[in-house]
Amino acid sequence: MNRIAATRAFVEAMGGLGNYYTKQYLGGNRDVIGVLTAEEGNLLRARSLARDHGWWSCVIRAMQGLRQLYGHTGRDSEWSRLVDEIVPDFVESSTEGPLPGREQEWNLFTQDRVHLARKARRLAEAERLQKLRIDWSRHRAGPIVRKAPKEWDDAERDTVRSLATSLHEFAQIQREQGSARCVDAYREALSLAENIQDSSGAAICALNLGHAYLDLKGLRDLTIAEHWYGRSLELHPKQDVLGRGKCLNQLGAVSFERFEEARQAKQPPEECLAHLSKAAKCSRQALEMFPPDAMEDLAVVHNQLGNISARGRQLETALHHYGESTRYKERQGDRFGAGQTRFNAAAALAFAGRFADARDWAQAALRDFQACENADQELLLTLKLLERIESALRGTSPPS
Repeated sequence: MNRIAATRAFVEAMGGLGNYYTKQYLGGNRDVIGVLTAEEGNLLRARSLARDHGWWSCVIRAMQGLRQLYGHTGRDSEWSRLVDEIVPDFVESSTEGPLPGREQEWNLFTQDRVHLARKARRLAEAERLQKLRIDWSRHRAGPIVRKAPKEWDDAERDTVRSLATSLHEFAQIQREQGSARCVDAYREALSLAENIQDSSGAAICALNLGHAYLDLKGLRDLTIAEHWYGRSLELHPKQDVLGRGKCLNQLGAVSFERFEEARQAKQPPEECLAHLSKAAKCSRQALEMFPPDAMEDLAVVHNQLGNISARGRQLETALHHYGESTRYKERQGDRFGAGQTRFNAAAALAFAGRFADARDWAQAALRDFQACENADQELLLTLKLLERIESALRGTSPPS
């Protein structure tokens, strides 16, 4: 075997490994992270060799494995660097569309660019790129979806899956922009996932429909949100403890919101406490299910347990959870998320009358938001909180 053939065999083997373990991970098998960690060096080497030789599909397959590894372990800055390096390999600079002959690879690669834009809160950029993906996917899937699903072959189901994934991602961006229109894209993606019997994809769509009905003012309905979180829990396979943990944490979030509504409506204390207890139970179950390297999910559940503990007047427990959430956010390089958690801690401390400590947390939150793009609203809220804290420390009323 000559040197080029041997190199190609290695690159193909590593690309196959990256592709296989990506499917395993997305199917709920999080144990593959251990294998991907062990193979990281080989995947990076295969990526480099594939670029050198113009084996573009192999570049993407190696990147798929690295995507799951870096995403799971919160290594966002490293992943961003890898993506930025290969933009010229797949993207026509004047149109942002694919280079000739690299359309399939462009579609997968653009998905990575969209994810990074969302992480950086560059939502207009993310939306623009995602619209390109949807247009491309709809064009390919059009003749297929006009046939009955039972007539689709494996390749056609993969094409439909690509469209469903693109629609789901677009819905995510719309939801992050506060648009109720996200529900339409989520429902279309869910329908397509069900048509190809993709239970994992359907579970993710259901989970995010729950987010929409929990978080968006124009849609907010806790009963509907709870329905979709429960549906997502049913769809996740038993072995997908991470996915099921996310659902449980969100069911806890619904109970926490019910507690807040009951408290504000001055409902009987026992009713309020029942909601808060259920929220704590669900979130603790989720925390026990999350693996130690699932940093993003651990950050979320610790923040929620901080909020729950603070409302239950367990301030030291709340501060422990806020500290853990901040630690996980910082390990991911997520200054915006760290700022949100620090803001929550500052508000809890201020409510408890510990204004000096509250000021420290609020000032740290302010520094986080100042380091982020598109955080104007959070900056304003933090400045207002600091104003109230400073007034309390001076023993004066804040200006109206």
